[in-house]
Amino acid sequence: ILNSKPIIMKTKYTLIILLASLIAGLSFGQETGYRKFPVNVSFVYPASIHGTQSVNYQYDFSLNMLTGVTGSIDGCEIGGLVNGNKGDVSGFQVAGIGNITGGNFDGTQIGGIFSMADSVDGLQVGGIFSSSCKTEGLQIGGLVNICTSAEASIAGIANINSGNQDGIQIAGIYNQAKEVKGVQIGLINIADTIKNGVPIGLISIVKKGRYQEFEFAIADYLSLGISFKLGVKQLYTIYTAGMSLTNDPLWVAGLGLGQLYEVNPRFSIQPELVWYQYFPMDMQRQNRDTHVTHFKLGLVRNLSQNLAISLAPSIYVSWKHRPYNHDEYGYEQSPVGPLFDVDSYDHNRIGIGFGLSAGIHLR
Repeated sequence: ILNSKPIIMKTKYTLIILLASLIAGLSFGQETGYRKFPVNVSFVYPASIHGTQSVNYQYDFSLNMLTGVTGSIDGCEIGGLVNGNKGDVSGFQVAGIGNITGGNFDGTQIGGIFSMADSVDGLQVGGIFSSSCKTEGLQIGGLVNICTSAEASIAGIANINSGNQDGIQIAGIYNQAKEVKGVQIGLINIADTIKNGVPIGLISIVKKGRYQEFEFAIADYLSLGISFKLGVKQLYTIYTAGMSLTNDPLWVAGLGLGQLYEVNPRFSIQPELVWYQYFPMDMQRQNRDTHVTHFKLGLVRNLSQNLAISLAPSIYVSWKHRPYNHDEYGYEQSPVGPLFDVDSYDHNRIGIGFGLSAGIHLR
């Protein structure tokens, strides 16, 4: 059996040498006053039409078989591995591994692994990560985007913005920005301030101007519940835990979104959408899945800046499962029956009804 380790090691060292030579090429040469030439062809820097002097030229078209270094591009650049530019690029740029642009990029920049530029006006795409100081347009990173300010950022894992986000920021896990004017969407959202926008996620932390409260509630569908709400008044996340003692002793866990609209200093309206899951307390009986989603319209009376009481009528949709060896659908989560329900062919029962809760709010 052939040993592939020496081949992998040689390939790794070759790539390191190629990248080192490219970075070295970017370290020399003039930064302005580039000579103009229509075409550049490079095999691997500095094996190109102008050799080490390519860093002093602006090209309309550059084809880099493996790597290449130019002063500037006004048109199109294609690289088998890596494209390097001392100054600005305008137009279209694509590379199998990545792009390194020391100046401003105006157009579309695509790298199989990474794309880097001082600033971007257009589209920047990196298979693993994208990086720029300022992005006016759309920045896409397969895993991570790194920038100082941006308009729109989409990343598989994280957007790390050390400045302002003036549009939408979407990540599979983590978003970070100093000031957000738009929308953050991710499991975890961090911002210093939110202006004219909202964070949407499992955990949203706003350092300045955040909204948080504890609510202690009783309801026909929740004998006792404790909720923690975190985010901003325009949109916050709700985490609920409690118990229902109506029929079967049940634990309840809930997750939802809400908004606080202040009508005047004494009265507020608090619409909330909360999904509840019911579990048997002994955790030993067969679990008959019970999911209930309530749309609540809270009528809130503010007693002080930090204390309020509420009454919240709700409309709910329930989904209850009946195991094959059990006669009942789900658990009885409320003494008030649904308005109507219907049995589906796959051993589920869907119901629609009304609920009512009363709460004490500590802010």
